[in-house]
Amino acid sequence: MSSMTAAQIDHPVSVAAAEVADLAGALADQPTDRDELPAEVVRAARTAGLYRLCLPSELGGLSVPLPVTVAIIERLSKADGSTGWCTAVANAGASLLAGVDEAEARVIAAEPENLLLAGGFPPVGRGRQLGDTYELSGRWTFASGCTAATWFLGGVLVEIDGGVPFARVVFFPASQARIIRNWDVIGLRATGSHDVSADNITVPVGRSTTLFGAPRWSNDPVAAIPFFSLGAILAAVPLGIAARALEELGQLAATRVPFGQQNPLVHDPIFQDRMGAMLARLGAVRAYLYDRADDLWQSAVAGDVGPEVRTAMSMAVGEVIDAALEIVNFAHRSGGVASVRNPHVLTRCLNDVLAASRHAVFRPTARRNAARTFLGLPLE
Repeated sequence: MSSMTAAQIDHPVSVAAAEVADLAGALADQPTDRDELPAEVVRAARTAGLYRLCLPSELGGLSVPLPVTVAIIERLSKADGSTGWCTAVANAGASLLAGVDEAEARVIAAEPENLLLAGGFPPVGRGRQLGDTYELSGRWTFASGCTAATWFLGGVLVEIDGGVPFARVVFFPASQARIIRNWDVIGLRATGSHDVSADNITVPVGRSTTLFGAPRWSNDPVAAIPFFSLGAILAAVPLGIAARALEELGQLAATRVPFGQQNPLVHDPIFQDRMGAMLARLGAVRAYLYDRADDLWQSAVAGDVGPEVRTAMSMAVGEVIDAALEIVNFAHRSGGVASVRNPHVLTRCLNDVLAASRHAVFRPTARRNAARTFLGLPLE
């Protein structure tokens, strides 16, 4: 069972996050084709410190335990999947500053209350090292939250004197890049996950890191968590969306009378049975995710996040997305004709969870290493 205490659940940031969630929920469908978060939601999230949950405390981060961060993002996502997603991605990027040269990290986070990171992690950019700088260009897709970002990050393959390229994640001010507004998708529309492009910019070598194994100077436990184990905060998004779908379905079932029946859906024994199964599935994966997040956090506090903890988290993330897809599909089908009308919350839930499921953290092979660990096989 998760060791989250009442004090953690009532963490001051959690209280502030609930107010942001209420605001985001009220604005989620105004309008339905919005391609960025409402400015007032971003402003409220900044004020509440929601983009500093995984920022190292030495840089102005809020020292929030990982299970609390998961709970905050779940709450935001239940109100609006796009708000939860942008918050999760910004925090994943902020965690990487523990692997950047400390002096450069302090430049990036000089105003932590305003810091908001966006960009693309895959090394699709190209650059070369000249002394203490990288000269680079790139175009990064799926830069969630980019329209409000103050700094961008981008994965780059760097060459030195024609040698074998090596991958780095570089950070550069938003003023050095341009946004290509091309985010036209079925779900998570308000994440504003447009492309970001930079042409022939110069970045100090120290203003970069790697996604795997970079030395960390920070003593904050969040710095001890491997980057891909932060998939826990991304998994909180479909978890929150699934909870919202069941909540909306419960309300709809009280009044919806299916074709050919005389009573509202809520009185149908078959529906009741399926609804119970979905509630159980949601509760099970939620508990599993939080237990693994707590294990991961306790290991990070101890400074030793071993492979068993990492692979268990990957398995939890995979279980969450599978359950969320099943739950939201059930809710949307059960909603009948009502749920296909625009705007309807169940349609938004379905589209958002489908869009989220395409992220690399939810790839079908993510759980394979957990099984390999259990079977005594080497990790891939």
